[in-house]
Amino acid sequence: MANTVVINGDKRKFTLSPDLKLYALIDAGFVKSVKGNFTYEHPLYNDSPYNAPTKLKMTINKELSHLTMVVTDRSGLQKVNIFKNKQLASTVDLLNYILKDLEERKILQQVKD
Repeated sequence: MANTVVINGDKRKFTLSPDLKLYALIDAGFVKSVKGNFTYEHPLYNDSPYNAPTKLKMTINKELSHLTMVVTDRSGLQKVNIFKNKQLASTVDLLNYILKDLEERKILQQVKD
């Protein structure tokens, strides 16, 4: 069973889908690293992806059994809580869209309590 992750400030929990397939990762934009892990970075922007103040970063290990997921600042070094700022509502909407897409592709699965 894969681990469960929570994005900083979010109430939802996610884990890897049991139906996860390698080709689904590649189709969704994951890139294979030198060590064999799969990484995904997507800017969370309002107008331009080049000025995005935050980005979603995900890593799945090469065995497809461990997930990390975080929203960071532009540099990718600091965790950011986009849920506590009302001005970032459109950023939260974009994040929700991306997570829904990854669920539909059977990469992620929301954990129900």
